Amino acid sequence: MNKYSSKAVKTAATVGMSLAMVLSNAAPVFAAAPIAVCDGTDDTAAKCKTIFYDLSKAIEKIGLEELNVESEATIDGTDDVRIIATIIVNKAGLEKHLTGSDYTTFRKWMDVVNIIAADTETGKDSKGMFSTAYFTSDANDTEKTGGLVNFYATQLAAGGEWNGSSLKDNASAAVKAYEKMTKWIEDGYYDRLDEKLSNRFDTVYNDLEEAASDYVVSDDKVTDLFVAAWTTVLEQDLDGKDKLDFGKNVDAFEKETKYTSGVTETINLSSKTDIKKRISDIKDAPNYYRVKNEDAVQDIIAQYEDLLDTITDLKDILKTNAYKAYTSTKVEEALTGDDSTVRSIVKKFTDSEDTEKKSASAWAKTLSNEQYEILKALKEDVLDEVYNFETKKVGNYYVDKSGWVDGFTGTSTLKTDLGADAYDIFFKLVDTKEGLFGIDVVMNHLTDFVDAWDAVTTDIEKLTPANIKASDKATLEAAEDAIYEMSNEKGKYVNNLTKSQTKEIRKIQTKIDNLREAFDNLGVTNAAGWYDMGNGNWGYNNEDGTPAAYKWVASGSDWYMIKDGKMLRNTWLATDGGRWYYLDNAGKMVTNQSVDGCWINSYGVYMSPTYNG
Repeated sequence: MNKYSSKAVKTAATVGMSLAMVLSNAAPVFAAAPIAVCDGTDDTAAKCKTIFYDLSKAIEKIGLEELNVESEATIDGTDDVRIIATIIVNKAGLEKHLTGSDYTTFRKWMDVVNIIAADTETGKDSKGMFSTAYFTSDANDTEKTGGLVNFYATQLAAGGEWNGSSLKDNASAAVKAYEKMTKWIEDGYYDRLDEKLSNRFDTVYNDLEEAASDYVVSDDKVTDLFVAAWTTVLEQDLDGKDKLDFGKNVDAFEKETKYTSGVTETINLSSKTDIKKRISDIKDAPNYYRVKNEDAVQDIIAQYEDLLDTITDLKDILKTNAYKAYTSTKVEEALTGDDSTVRSIVKKFTDSEDTEKKSASAWAKTLSNEQYEILKALKEDVLDEVYNFETKKVGNYYVDKSGWVDGFTGTSTLKTDLGADAYDIFFKLVDTKEGLFGIDVVMNHLTDFVDAWDAVTTDIEKLTPANIKASDKATLEAAEDAIYEMSNEKGKYVNNLTKSQTKEIRKIQTKIDNLREAFDNLGVTNAAGWYDMGNGNWGYNNEDGTPAAYKWVASGSDWYMIKDGKMLRNTWLATDGGRWYYLDNAGKMVTNQSVDGCWINSYGVYMSPTYNG
C-alpha cells in the first residue's frame, strides 16, 4: 500500500544505531549531562567560543550528516558529553556571540537540531519531532508535552481528530502528518534518534500509517497532477493570457494550485515581483514537498528562474518599471483627492513623532491603496534587491544586521527620490522587539488596510440578505470590524481612504447592516443547545455556539435528529448503517407504532410493513 511498512521502517533505520546494544549484554553507559555555561550574558562570551570550537571539531570529525542524538564529544574539558543536547542548552549564547562564518556554521547545525527538537511550542504549532525537555534534562519520558510526534499521538488517541468517526472529516491533516513523518525517515532524521525516541516514533508512525492508509494517494498520481497543473500555469503565463483558464480540469487544478480559473491573472513577465511570487506559490502548493525532487517539477521552476535572469541586473535596478511607477505614475491621494506621484508624497514625509516607529506608523495612515501597490512593487523589485533587510535575534530583542548589497551604486539617487527623512527611517530598525524596519511598519499597516478594504468589498460582493447563511458568520464579522475602522473618527484606516472610497463607505455600511439583520433573522444564536426558530422549528448549537451539522440529541427519553443546525420533522431518515427512522411533527423519533403502514420497533428502527412485535 505504501513504500514503507512499519517493520521495514524500524529495521532499516535502527539497525546501525542499536545493533551493538542489542548484541551486547552490558549495561548502557549514559553520556554526561550537556555543558550549560553559555547562557547569552556578556561574561560568558569567551566560554561560548570555547564550547563552539569543541563542538565544531567534534561535528567535523563525525560529519554533520552522521550526527545523532547519541553522538558524544569532549566539551570544555568534560568527556562523553552529548553534542546535540549541548547545542540546545547553549543555543541562546551561541546565537548572541557567534559572528561571520562561525555563525553560519552554527545555523547549519540548528537546521538539523530544530527538526529533531522542538522549542516550547505545543500542539500543531510545534516545529520539531520531540520536546527539547527530553534533551535538556535527566528526564527519560519521550511523551513530554511538545513536539509534533506527541501532538500526532494526541490526535490519534480517543477524543482526537484522527480517531474513530472524526477521522473522515480530518483525513487530509492525518495524511499530511503521515507524509511528514515519512519524509523525516527519507531525509535521515529517524536515523539520528536514540532507542527511546525511535520506539516512540515507531509507535506513533505505525498508528498514523494505519489511520491514513485508506486516504493516501500514490506518489505517481500526485506528481502527474502537480506537473500538469503548473505546466498549464507556466504555458499561459508565457502566452500572455489575461487570466488563467483550467478548462475541463478546473476542479483538480484549482485545488492543486490554489488559483481560481477565470479570476487569477497571469503574471507580468517583466516584473521580478510577479515571477518570484509565482515561484513562491509553486513551493507553497500543498503537494510540493512530495514532488519537489522530480525533474519535471524542477524544470518548471527553472523556467521561471530563467525569466528572472533576463529581466535586469543590479546596475539597471533604478530603470525598472517598479521604480518608474514610483517616480512618475500619478494616483489619487487619500484625503485631498489630488493626483500625485508616490515620490512626491514620500518626499513630504517628516520624522515628526517622538519615536521613529510612531512617525512611520502615523505616515502610513495617510496613504491610499493605490499608493500601497506602487510602494509594494518598489520594496520588492527595488529595495529588496539592493538592501539586505536582515536582523539577528539576541535574547528577546533583534539587532540590526542590514546593509547595502555589494556593487550597488545608486544610494545617492535613492536618497534624493525618497527624501532625507524617509531615507533615514525606511532602512532603519525602528522596532527591536519585533525586528521591524521603518519600511516594514509602513507596509504592514497598508497591507492590513488593503485586507480591510477587501473585507468590505470583494469578500462580501456576492452576499445578499437572501443568500446569507450561518457559515458566512466570520466573513460578516470581518466586514463589520473593517467598516468600523474606516468610518469611526478614531478608526485606524479613516485617513487611508480616498475621496471616492469615502463616498462608497455609506453604501457599504448600509449593505453590511442589511446583511447583519438578515443573518440575525436566520435564528442563529451563540448559545449552546436548543433555541426556538419559530413555526414549530427548533435549532441546536454545539458547545462552541456553531450549528450542529449532523447528530442525534437526547431530551429526556426522546431522541431528535439535527441536520445543518435544524431539527428534522415529519420525515424518514436513512442512516449510514442502512437503518430507517421516522421523525414526527414534533421532531421526536417514533417508537412502537406504525407509520405509513411500516412498523417501527422500540428502538425507533423500521422493521417491515407487517412486523409488529
